[in-house]
Amino acid sequence: MRQGVDVYMAGKIIGSLLILTACFCMGYRLSIRSRLRLEELESIKSAVIKLDSALEFDRLTFIQALGRCADIENEGFFRSVYTALKNNNSVKTAWKYAFEENSANSYMTSEDIHRLSLLGEGFESADADMRERCVKDCIGYINSREEAIKPDIERDIKLYRSVSLTIGLFIVLLLI
Repeated sequence: MRQGVDVYMAGKIIGSLLILTACFCMGYRLSIRSRLRLEELESIKSAVIKLDSALEFDRLTFIQALGRCADIENEGFFRSVYTALKNNNSVKTAWKYAFEENSANSYMTSEDIHRLSLLGEGFESADADMRERCVKDCIGYINSREEAIKPDIERDIKLYRSVSLTIGLFIVLLLI
């Protein structure tokens, strides 16, 4: 009879460890969303700066400059814009479509997607001043988001991990 009690307790301990591990993993997953959003915004900022410099200093056509950025980024927004432009869409339509298409696979908020999709209007314009103003607005927006996100990252990591472990411990106590 003693062996049955030991197996029963071992099952409870293993179950408790699995619950704690699952709760910790969920907390970790929630805590890295801000970091992934920040990395995505920094990647887009870098690509926009490279695109603007290729247009202004290298005097490339928009499709050639966008092709360079798409090669750097591999997959994502700029690759989708490049593909849409190759299919004879306008710059504004291709830009907006690419950001809306990739929003499901992105960690950016809907506000981020909307603000960055407006950049397509600036690139569609033949006016260099309007393009420069749109690029500066985009980079300014990304910089403001970076400043808002960075202080929250460490706080969110600690918060989500501690809350998830607390919930896991609560569940374990209820089951035991």
